[in-house]
Amino acid sequence: MVDAEYDPGSNAGVNLSNVLKLSDGQPVSTVFETPADMVNLLVGNAFIVAGIFLFILIILAGFKFISSDSKGIEEAKTLIMNAGIGFSILFGAYWVVQIIQFVTGIQIFF
Repeated sequence: MVDAEYDPGSNAGVNLSNVLKLSDGQPVSTVFETPADMVNLLVGNAFIVAGIFLFILIILAGFKFISSDSKGIEEAKTLIMNAGIGFSILFGAYWVVQIIQFVTGIQIFF
């Protein structure tokens, strides 16, 4: 699994960009020039996945609210409250990233 990039006697350590391989055997360093490129891709996709999950929670809470008894309505209210908290965290994180981007001048998202 470890290529010739690893030298136990060296103080340099392991060059992870050449050791880590994608599913097709291609080194990560050929696809992502810097670690920041990979992190940008992951963070952007994490926001998308969180938004989809939030949407599903709201739809699920709506169905539970419409089709349930009083216990189901309480569960639906809890789901909506948790979705609201999640949205607040997601919204806040997005704007923190935007403010950091504005202040530093570094483009974080593509």
